[in-house]
Amino acid sequence: PLKSDERAVSTCLDTPNWKDKDGYGCDHYEDMYESGCSGTDKWAGNMGLAINHCCFCGGGTHAVPPTTSSSSSICTEDTEGWFDQEGWDCVLYEINDDPGCPKYGNKTAHTNSAVKGSAIDHCCFCQIDVANNVSPTVAPSSSEICVDTLEWRDDNGKGCKKYQEMLDPGCLLPLPTGSIFTGDMGLAVSAAVSAAVENCCYCKNPTCEDFTWKCEERTNIWWTLADQCIEDSSKKCQVASNWKFVETGVCDKAASCSCGTDQFKIVTKYYDDNGVDYFNETVGLYNECKCDFWLRRCEDTLGQGQACDYAAEYCCGDYRYDAGIETFKFLNSPQCYCDFYNYAENKFAHKLKPKALNVEKEFTSPCGPFKTYWLSKSGLEKISLELIYNGTNGQNWTNNVGWKDETVDHCEWYGISCDADGFVTDIDLRDNNLVGQFPIYTRDVNSSGDPILDNTWRLTKYGLASLYKLKTLDLAENELTGTIEYAPLYNLVALTYFDVSENQLSGELEAQVAPSIKYADFSSNNFMSMRRFVQYKASSFQTLRFCDVSNNVIQQDAADLLENTPPKIKQFIASNNQFYGSLPASLDNLPKLRQFEMASNALSGILPDFTESFATLQELDLSNQTKGFTGPIPEDVWRSLSLKILNLAGSMLTGTIPSLVGNLAVLEVFDVSNNFLDSSLPSELGMIGGGGSLKHLDLSSNAFTGTIPFQ
Repeated sequence: PLKSDERAVSTCLDTPNWKDKDGYGCDHYEDMYESGCSGTDKWAGNMGLAINHCCFCGGGTHAVPPTTSSSSSICTEDTEGWFDQEGWDCVLYEINDDPGCPKYGNKTAHTNSAVKGSAIDHCCFCQIDVANNVSPTVAPSSSEICVDTLEWRDDNGKGCKKYQEMLDPGCLLPLPTGSIFTGDMGLAVSAAVSAAVENCCYCKNPTCEDFTWKCEERTNIWWTLADQCIEDSSKKCQVASNWKFVETGVCDKAASCSCGTDQFKIVTKYYDDNGVDYFNETVGLYNECKCDFWLRRCEDTLGQGQACDYAAEYCCGDYRYDAGIETFKFLNSPQCYCDFYNYAENKFAHKLKPKALNVEKEFTSPCGPFKTYWLSKSGLEKISLELIYNGTNGQNWTNNVGWKDETVDHCEWYGISCDADGFVTDIDLRDNNLVGQFPIYTRDVNSSGDPILDNTWRLTKYGLASLYKLKTLDLAENELTGTIEYAPLYNLVALTYFDVSENQLSGELEAQVAPSIKYADFSSNNFMSMRRFVQYKASSFQTLRFCDVSNNVIQQDAADLLENTPPKIKQFIASNNQFYGSLPASLDNLPKLRQFEMASNALSGILPDFTESFATLQELDLSNQTKGFTGPIPEDVWRSLSLKILNLAGSMLTGTIPSLVGNLAVLEVFDVSNNFLDSSLPSELGMIGGGGSLKHLDLSSNAFTGTIPFQ
């Protein structure tokens, strides 16, 4: 440990790759909290507390700078956005100058540079003390923090940054045959690479960020080459096919680094003694973290569909390949695989291929008659209902008439409705004192007591998960706790209504909970995150109309969450959470939107253009943001003839209220208080709610002049 006097002059470094339980790093804490980060213990994950790992929060690693250095800190990162009068950034100084930048280091910044000052102020290469030979530094910590040997160059004059550009993390050789970097970029020989491994952290001890960054770069290289090679037969196009497959290896390492190594197993079973007819199946393939990682790459419009192969497996789970009949069976969620199959084919003309089983075949269509195969007998649904009763303290329900009474058909139990065949279609147990975990259960033995693998969900998932004809589920206003296992619910292809509001549920919520979902209410719980909307779930992406996630503790980037907002949604309510960042421009393309509420969050930036949405928008409430929107109110707001509620109070909006405000003829609530609006109030203000609809008007705490005109 450092002495107190050493700590006072030390350089604080955040623990590399530290993340909280929701995947947020130290930068997020600096944006969202006051210094010291008090009250953040509840976000701790398996990597520990922010107060122990983030400098801003009082943690991190304090490393005493070398006594031979003239500086009290080690430069580890160039200033982003700086460039000099000639347009040179720090990389060009590294290429064209000597360590310490004695030739050009005093050139000042360009007038358009993000920051002022010279290269010596902003470039690590120009801050090297040539008289002192500093090798890669490791700070005294449980997590090693590596710092490049800043003055190191190979025999060709290339430094660590050039190796980062040319090679994959770890700097392994050889490159793929015909690499576009060989020769063209002056790649060093193996001996030089060995030296780089000793002097460059990217080569010696690559991080998750290194693999993730290189994954993106490699993918972009392939996409760029593929685009250029349509009418080009140059050398770089001849090797494009090599790069097409390179990125998956780097990306696989990035996924494993971020999400952990794969834990799934492959089971092989033979039909005969000769070992000819067999089937392979995965066990434990479903992985939410890797699902999100690969799905983001699958969704990119420049992609070629390869990433969808990986995304489908991690998002949809286990499957089986039967070599005897050369076909696949989807064991966890055939509907999920069906969605992916159609998405990849429609968007990329790509046929999904298995990766985990490494079978040299394309997936057979998952969209066959699985719905019939997955239907249970109506008598078994009674067993599932009984298990729900037992698991949620049924004997103490407010109303349990008929439940577990052998003389009463299960379709006549309180809150249960069935179709003519005895399949459960509706469950309404609202405000009925249900207590316990959300009722999805997993069995690990069959009816004979023999153990079974948890990879065939038709056999292992029960409770709500086995009611395959369920259409509506209302469990609101109860005492349900814990998390929801969403993946099995996606097999409920008829479910359209899902209400679990006013419980004590936590963890993550997913609005696209079922393929046909229209109404999803998760409000007034303790959910801490929300899965972003995804287009591959094409059915629910088109069917969702109502989504309420208000009154939770969701801490998430609003732009990432809402980038793919379902296009036919009518009501989205997310007030009283901790959403941060700006709103995406995609909100402009929601022609059926009637109600949009994200009040009492931490949103910032400028208000998006709701032009298309304002044709139907009736309620817009973005009031009381802890950070606040800036800039003017978009002009098209004042042209909305259907708007009834406009609440933009409690932000940092500037500008004026124009005469167009008189168009708001049916407005009932108009609140822009506590902003920085100014200028004289227009006479047309008296025309709003012209038919006498205006009930609430608040313009206070601004810089308006004049009086409020009434007509």
